Amino acid sequence: MRDEEFQLLLEGVKAAVEHYHGLRHDLRTTILPMPPKPMDAAAIRALRERIGASQAVFAMALNVSTKTVQAWESGVRSPDGGNLKLLRVGEAHPEAVFGRLYQPPIQAEAKPAEPLQKSRSTRKPRPKKQAA
Repeated sequence: MRDEEFQLLLEGVKAAVEHYHGLRHDLRTTILPMPPKPMDAAAIRALRERIGASQAVFAMALNVSTKTVQAWESGVRSPDGGNLKLLRVGEAHPEAVFGRLYQPPIQAEAKPAEPLQKSRSTRKPRPKKQAA
């Protein structure tokens, strides 16, 4: 290594150390997001069943082959990279990834509370029919 290259390298290391200790503010720090946690076969199957899609439809929504989804669900392969990220986003926000495939659970409407005592009916009882 030439002396000029070594001096440039040494200056860079010194600048990095100064930046680390808070002595320099002219350098940029980029903080990258953490990679998504891996998904096992059971989690993938549970997500697909929650969506209510077949393996083929689930695969089409993720733009992968049906065989890929089958391999994920059987544990032969694990999703990684963009597929894993997409699955995690789909897990948190299924409507964003799966669109109309995902139907959120229907919330039961709140019924008004019934009175503690039922009032008596004001209707008169019907007369019984007699057999002829």
